[in-house]
Amino acid sequence: MRASAVRNVRKKVLIYIIVIVGLIWTLFPVYWMVKTSFTPDALMYDAKPSLIPAEVTTKHYKDLFSQTEFMTNLKNSLIVSVLATLLSLIISIFGSYSLTRLKFRGKKFITKSIIICYLMPAAVLFIPMYVLVSKLGFADNKYGLLIIYPTFIVPYCCYMLLSYFKAIPGSLEEAALIDGCTRMQTLWKIIFPIAAPGIAVVATFAFTMSWNEFLYALVVTTSPSQLTAMVGIASFKFSDSFIWGLLMSSSVIASIPALILYLGAQSFVIGGLADGGAKY
Repeated sequence: MRASAVRNVRKKVLIYIIVIVGLIWTLFPVYWMVKTSFTPDALMYDAKPSLIPAEVTTKHYKDLFSQTEFMTNLKNSLIVSVLATLLSLIISIFGSYSLTRLKFRGKKFITKSIIICYLMPAAVLFIPMYVLVSKLGFADNKYGLLIIYPTFIVPYCCYMLLSYFKAIPGSLEEAALIDGCTRMQTLWKIIFPIAAPGIAVVATFAFTMSWNEFLYALVVTTSPSQLTAMVGIASFKFSDSFIWGLLMSSSVIASIPALILYLGAQSFVIGGLADGGAKY
């Protein structure tokens, strides 16, 4: 008994050590970002920087709000990310439901094409995407990103939602159809509530994908008033010169919406990932 107890204690200690090291490894860059955003320029380039700043300033945030257009960039990202997420969810919900419940020609081909589209590198498509957006009259317009983002968000959402919809017993829908419900009523009143955790997970990651996207936003938007937050952060780098105060303060501000979303959807994310673990 004593030897078994010692082994259990050692096992728990090892687990705690691994968790603590993992937390430090993960959170230290975040801490350094926040710390640097409050560090004065005079202490920014010390050869031996301290973990705790000797002096704290809010100058970088004041300059960010008053001397740059970053808040406009942040608003652009919010608009584009929310609209792209909603549009992609609508398409993905109907598409995934159709692929799991309806029978039609080309169903297997479409299902396989979804994952192929998701795996397609963005660097391969940004030139034809830019040409398409330009011909549609959305060059240097943040709303042009709403044409591009669903092309990689929808395949991801469909691929994830396929597993959630497939896990829902078809007998529930059959009973609803027998009781007189239409396909739309069945989807809205039965499938949607059951798949809500999975949809919340997909919505969270879809928003994150839109929020963090950089390449297409850099190519499509050029005017300061049309830039997204990620491109706005990159604009604080000039050649080999970095404005670290603005870079870090803008990064902190840009992290807040995604952080709020993850905290708000945490219970859905955990439950949804567990429920949707089976792949289609």
